[in-house]
Amino acid sequence: MKKYGLREFTAAHALTAEKHGCYGVYNGYRIHVRYRFGGNPACLLTVVADAGEKKKIIEQFLEKKKAALHIAQFGVAGIGLMVSPRLRGDFRRAEALLAAVTAKLKKLGCAGADACPYCGRPLDESAVDMRESGIPFRAHEACFAAARRSMAEREAREAARADKKLAGTAGMALGTLAGLAVTVLTFLWFGFGALGTPAAVLLAWWMYGKCGGKPTAFRAALCSAVPVALTFAAYFGCLLLEASADPAAAGSVFARLAESWRQPAYRTAVIVNIACFAAFAAASVLWVCHLLRRARSKFDAERLVQRME
Repeated sequence: MKKYGLREFTAAHALTAEKHGCYGVYNGYRIHVRYRFGGNPACLLTVVADAGEKKKIIEQFLEKKKAALHIAQFGVAGIGLMVSPRLRGDFRRAEALLAAVTAKLKKLGCAGADACPYCGRPLDESAVDMRESGIPFRAHEACFAAARRSMAEREAREAARADKKLAGTAGMALGTLAGLAVTVLTFLWFGFGALGTPAAVLLAWWMYGKCGGKPTAFRAALCSAVPVALTFAAYFGCLLLEASADPAAAGSVFARLAESWRQPAYRTAVIVNIACFAAFAAASVLWVCHLLRRARSKFDAERLVQRME
């Protein structure tokens, strides 16, 4: 079967291509497609429409068609509906999904590309091209200004919210302890403890936020450095306990460890563990930096609601 990916889909429907996606008018509704292999989700289809009181009906329709249209997850809110399909690189599935969704919206009488998704009224000469959360569409100038004000107020509330560093640090400690448990258990079961590092870092970040801590550089540094250091220390502690538990060995625990190090198989296993620790630690820290940037961007009014050039 001939390849039918994002590029072919974009050309077939005269849509405007952009990095990792496309947008335009499809069957009377403005749509936006974001697709990135390896993304989470890999594909997100947005249909801009004023759902209004039809929200429940649309959700029931999407739930009923989940299997037939290969829908992984969906949501209806704000400016329209978002659907994450299981495409596997084949945009024929995207076409089938969009055709079914837009046909349902038309049947329900939901306003499309000629109406403002904020208020549902027809667009006039005051309409502006804009983006909200990266999704392009047209809206009334007054509705755009109201959306910008709403986002700015939310940004101000977030900035004024107390940063509970002490409670967040306690949460970080709990997340780190869980990661330490993973380190010890995987070492006991498989002789491999490096998996505890990403578990500790990500749980520390999550628990810090759950306990009231804000997404700051301090949080990123704390939730990276402490779990990485402690999980590596836990692995080294496991090596010492393993050496001290050998009843046949003589000398101090460090002498036993040195003796074990002279064995090629043991030395290789330790080197592999340390290399994996380093790789997982680097990946975890980079992911925390990504989470920090993403968390901050959720409250950036200038970025979230903007005019299109």
